[in-house]
Amino acid sequence: MKRDFALRIDCCLTGVRSSLTVLVEYMRDHKLRSDLTDEEFKKYVQFIGRSMGETIKMSNELYAQFPDITPDELIPEKDLPPELKKLRSNSN
Repeated sequence: MKRDFALRIDCCLTGVRSSLTVLVEYMRDHKLRSDLTDEEFKKYVQFIGRSMGETIKMSNELYAQFPDITPDELIPEKDLPPELKKLRSNSN
C-alpha cells in the first residue's frame, strides 16, 4: 500500500467515526422523545461502538505501517520530536 493511499483511508475512517458519533447523539435525542426505547438505544449503541472500535483497529494498522501518518496527539510525549514537544509545552 502506498503512504498517500493509507493517509486517505485514515481520513475517511476519521469521517466514519465522526458520523457514528453523530448517529449516537441523534439516537440519544430521539430516545428522549420516546422514538426508541432504552433497550433499543443500548442495543444499537453497542453495534455502533463495535463498529467504531473496528475503524480504530484499522487506523492503528495503518499507523503501524506508516508511523509518520500517526496524528500528533496519539504520539506519546517521550517519542515526540523536539519541535513538537516545544509546541505542546507552549499550548499548555
